[in-house]
Amino acid sequence: MIALLLAAALAAAPTPTPLSKAGAAPTVSITSPSGGWTTNRVVKISGSVSDTALRLGRICVNGSDRPLPLRGGSFDISLVLSPGLNVIEVTAANAAGEGRAKVSLFAKVPKIDLRVVLSWDTDGTDLDLHVLEPDGEESWYQHRETKSGGSLDVDVTDGFGPEIYTQANAQPGEYTVSVDYFSDHGHAQTEVRVDVLLWEGTDREVRETFYKMLTRTGGKIEIGKFQVKDRRKVE
Repeated sequence: MIALLLAAALAAAPTPTPLSKAGAAPTVSITSPSGGWTTNRVVKISGSVSDTALRLGRICVNGSDRPLPLRGGSFDISLVLSPGLNVIEVTAANAAGEGRAKVSLFAKVPKIDLRVVLSWDTDGTDLDLHVLEPDGEESWYQHRETKSGGSLDVDVTDGFGPEIYTQANAQPGEYTVSVDYFSDHGHAQTEVRVDVLLWEGTDREVRETFYKMLTRTGGKIEIGKFQVKDRRKVE
């Protein structure tokens, strides 16, 4: 009789509700690259996050941090590597805590004097990076390579960025960075961030960051200017 009553009570008891993913800190995994070394300047970084409700994480490469779009528990982003060791860390956080994953990758690639990185804070939006070089030539998605060696290496059309311009041998003079808010996907405004990195990893390394709030689409908006000194006058 006791056994029958116990069985009936267990049958009547409500089925336990599974713990939601938000009830635990997310688990982050980087599936590619797995480490080691590469000769590719531009690499795709992909992986997964256990909390599929999250829409945004962070990715940090050699100390440079930027937004990382998360879609259905996965991420996929292209970045330009620096010569030598690159430390890549991905983080994602919910109410229960933060998860992170890290991988190190050695890149046997040419040096880069100058890197300009555009990122922004809205999903599904298309912003275009324009870099006007000192000689008057402009690099953007319809003219990606310049005569001096400037290159728009990464172009993103679906939100957050990054868009990345690099120059192996930076010309001395003034550079102007502009952004075209090409498609807003229903967002009234988006804040852009432009990171400028000169002579990374040397005793002359310079970092500069510009911010701007864009409130309408159509037409280039100047974000900032910076100077590259003549190397012969510095050394």
